[in-house]
Amino acid sequence: MALVSRKEKHFMYNGLVCLVQGLEGKYTTVDLRNESSVTGKIEQVDGFMNIVMTEAVFIDAREREYPFDSFFIHARNIRYVHIPDKIQIVPTIKSQLKKIGYRAKQPGQESTWKGRKLLKRQKETLMEIEKLKKEKDKDVGAEEEKKDDDK
Repeated sequence: MALVSRKEKHFMYNGLVCLVQGLEGKYTTVDLRNESSVTGKIEQVDGFMNIVMTEAVFIDAREREYPFDSFFIHARNIRYVHIPDKIQIVPTIKSQLKKIGYRAKQPGQESTWKGRKLLKRQKETLMEIEKLKKEKDKDVGAEEEKKDDDK
């Protein structure tokens, strides 16, 4: 994998770019925002979802076809990427995330100072809530005993 920026990695991990990257080497159709489409083999998809296709056929809005050996599609021009029926979406996403080295953080595994501080504060708040619940239960129990004694 080529060197990528932090922003590009963010898009790969948090969007469906990884699904389109899983289509590399497969034939599909990409619909564009100007009512045209491109059909061909996806060669490369970067983290921003810019697509390079080979053996491509560009079909304009008037249904005229233009063949290209290589075709570049800028991400902002993409409306839809057709996913072939043979592709299973969830396993493709998981395999792509595994391939690019994504590791989901486990709860309590915050690595930043701010994250650790937030986790500590959350634990303290939960302890306070539990303490308040116990005090409330004691007060309710004492009131019920008092009512039973009055009868």
